[in-house]
Amino acid sequence: MYTLRMAKRVLFETNKRLLWKLVWTMGFKATRSVMLHKRRIRKGQFFPPFLYVSVINSCNLRCQGCWVDVAHKQQTIDLPAMNKLIAEAKTQGNVFFGIVGGEPFMHPELFEIFEANPDCYFQVFTNGQFITDEKAQRLFKLGNVTPLISVEGNEIISDERRGRSGVFSKTMAGIENCLKHNVMTGVCTSLSQSNIDDLLTEKWIDRLIEMGVLYTWFHVYRPMGPDACTDLCLTPEQQRRARQFVVDMRAKKPIIIIDAYYDGDGKALCPAANGISHHINPWGDIEPCPIVQFSQESIHSETD
Repeated sequence: MYTLRMAKRVLFETNKRLLWKLVWTMGFKATRSVMLHKRRIRKGQFFPPFLYVSVINSCNLRCQGCWVDVAHKQQTIDLPAMNKLIAEAKTQGNVFFGIVGGEPFMHPELFEIFEANPDCYFQVFTNGQFITDEKAQRLFKLGNVTPLISVEGNEIISDERRGRSGVFSKTMAGIENCLKHNVMTGVCTSLSQSNIDDLLTEKWIDRLIEMGVLYTWFHVYRPMGPDACTDLCLTPEQQRRARQFVVDMRAKKPIIIIDAYYDGDGKALCPAANGISHHINPWGDIEPCPIVQFSQESIHSETD
């Protein structure tokens, strides 16, 4: 029953052009990139099949525990550097790129990056507040971008967690703009003490489905950055509860639910440790992931 309901949503609630772009790029081509990665590993060679790129460090919000010092002087990866990075990655079979920040939609050349690489697929991690009606129309026209919009709680909790006022309503407006223009849209949540009871619920999942959201992504809050708040961390029991919730909802709700720390077989997953992905920060430094911030190499180096 779940499979039929999910298939019905995908077939009848999505634009067919965007659906085909997703299936072709993230189904066929991304599967090939993983196969090429495994082949390289057997030969003693390494290049991750998926890259996450923080294109800018600036953000309009001031979230508790953010790994980025968003108050730092603005740093971006410009269009030529991004195009060079993507071109080099494509020689290894890569087609998927996660775009992170800061707030990616503050990057002045973000849409130019998408437009210059129509044969790739981009997932943008965003607070959604810069996605106007016009920008949502541009995303639909491009067809190779899925925004993953973060929601951190209700009106009160969102303002507290994100250091600004009116955050929830502005973020929801961004989601609505995307859905209005049939952009394939996801919603993510960093589960913490302040939002677990509001958002790790069947009621919230049902609301996302009713809105037209196709997928949701849960990950556990980790205290990082200049405003690390350890009191927001989940207990071990709450982490087990979150995992059980994901398993239960996957079996009954017609929405794709992603757990950032477990694979499809329920085994603990660290993308950096198994070599599936790496992160590139706004200075071009190549890191294991956004959380593990050390580097010995840069995309700006001229070495092979």
